[in-house]
Amino acid sequence: MHIDRNKRWSFICSYSGIMITGIGIYLITFIIYFLFFTSDQVFRDVFFDFPNIFLTLTLPIIILMTLFLTISGIVLIYHEGFKPARLLGLAFGMACITGNLICRKTCLSALLACYITCAFFGTSVMGAIAVKNRPALDNDYLIILGCYIGKKKKLLPLLRSRLNRAIHFAWEQEIATGKAVKYVPSGGQGSDEIMSEGSAMEMYLISHGAEEYEILTEKESTNTYENMLFSKRIIDSRMKDARITYITTNYHVLRSGMFAKKAGLKAEGLASSTKWYYWPYGYIREFIAIMAMHKKEQLAALISCLILCLIKTFVL
Repeated sequence: MHIDRNKRWSFICSYSGIMITGIGIYLITFIIYFLFFTSDQVFRDVFFDFPNIFLTLTLPIIILMTLFLTISGIVLIYHEGFKPARLLGLAFGMACITGNLICRKTCLSALLACYITCAFFGTSVMGAIAVKNRPALDNDYLIILGCYIGKKKKLLPLLRSRLNRAIHFAWEQEIATGKAVKYVPSGGQGSDEIMSEGSAMEMYLISHGAEEYEILTEKESTNTYENMLFSKRIIDSRMKDARITYITTNYHVLRSGMFAKKAGLKAEGLASSTKWYYWPYGYIREFIAIMAMHKKEQLAALISCLILCLIKTFVL
C-alpha cells in the first residue's frame, strides 16, 4: 500500500503526469466536439482544424481566470502593498488572452498555444490533487520547508501556517496511531534575514510544545531542491527507508514534489493554507517555474508541433 502511494504521488508530481492530464482534456474535448457538433465533416479535417476550435472553446475560461486574477491582485496590493511583481497575475491573464487570439493565425502558433493551455490545465488539475492529498498517519519525519522570515523576530504568516500545519498533523498522527514523529525544519539564512529559517522554525516548534530531541534542524539550504536534498541526508543518517511527509504552502506543494523526486527523496506533500488573494499570485509563479524547469520537454513539444504542421501541409 505504501509503495502504491509513492507511485501515485510520483505520477502527480511529474511533468509527464501534467501533460497526460492536459492532453487527456484536449482529447476528451475533441471527441465530444466531433461526436456532437459535427455532421458530415471528415475526421481528418476536424482533427487538423481543432487547435483553433479548442482555443475558441477555452477563451471564456481564460477570460474568467483573468478576471479572478485581476480581483485577487487588487486585493493583494490593498492588503500587502504595491510591488511590480504583484501584477504578475494580471499580466499572465492578459498574455493568455492575447496569445489565444493571435496564435490562431498559423498552424505552429495555434499548436503551441494549445500545448501551453493543456499544460496549464494539467498543472491546475495535478496541483488541486496535490493540495487535497492527505498522507497516511505513519510518518517518521515531517520536513517543513522554510521561507523568508524577514528582519524582525516574528515569523511571517506564510511560515507560521506551515509550522502550525505540521504541529497539527503530528498531533493527529500520535492521537490516531500512537506513533510520534520528528520534525525537520529546513532553511538557510538569507542575506537579509536575522537567522537561518531552520533555526527560527526550531524556536517556534519548541515554543509550541515540541521537545529539542524531536527536532533535527537543517540550516544550510538556499532553495527548495536543497531543502529536500539536505533534509534527506539528515534523515538517512538516522534511519533508512523512513516514511516522510513534507509541508509547504498549498500552491507550492506540486513543484516541491518535483524537487523531492530530483533529490531522491520519497515523500508525500501536505499543504498549509494561505490567504485566498495570495495563492493565485503564487500559483501563476509556480506554473511559470514548472515550465522553466522542463526545458527539454518544451523543446520536444516544439519539435512535435513542427512535425504536425508538416504532416498537415502534406496531408491536406
